[in-house]
Amino acid sequence: MEHSDLLFKINFDSPLPINVQVKEQIKWLIGKGLLKPEDSLPSTNQLADQLSINRNTIQWVYSQLKEEGLLTIQKGRGTQVAGEDKIEDFKKQNTYFSFVEQTIKDAYELDFNIENVLLSGFAYMQLFGRPLKQKLRYLFIECKLSSCIFYLEEIKRMTSAEIQTIDMSSQGHILNEAICNADLIVTRADLANKVKELADASNKTVISVGSTNDVSLLLNILRG
Repeated sequence: MEHSDLLFKINFDSPLPINVQVKEQIKWLIGKGLLKPEDSLPSTNQLADQLSINRNTIQWVYSQLKEEGLLTIQKGRGTQVAGEDKIEDFKKQNTYFSFVEQTIKDAYELDFNIENVLLSGFAYMQLFGRPLKQKLRYLFIECKLSSCIFYLEEIKRMTSAEIQTIDMSSQGHILNEAICNADLIVTRADLANKVKELADASNKTVISVGSTNDVSLLLNILRG
């Protein structure tokens, strides 16, 4: 595709800065394959005139995309999309373009204001960051000895994990269900083999504890 075929659009009323608008449009065209490796882009003057914006804005965009490895800038050849290897890496690392496209289509069908949806998403990220992962679930089996109680209390103190305790004497289906629902199982050293036999079918990790001095084991639990 030659640069004369490119149609960039600027919304001067958008809260997004103009340089961000142009930069993200170029990344979108590359990500969707509408701009291919080694395709030429307009010169800074041409694109600035086309969009009625300052040439320095386009220069900043091109420089940023060059630093990201998506564009090359050479005297005599102008500004071009990077080579095939760079673009393939970019696409592999950024597979969200089709997802975004479908999300926008769904929002239109629901008659949502697209810009409000996007701004709301941006506000959500500012307020809450990434959606929290589901809390880890730790199952303590027969936690009656001091060593096991030590780990139980430390887990409660140092993490936000969901904690469940259960006895080996519990009914079989209750014990099996608790094991299936757990992310990690902690038990006494003398019960470890028996608990592992029960947990093998669910492919669960079982950690046995036997000393309050086993700090490395505690850290492994917390990282689990």
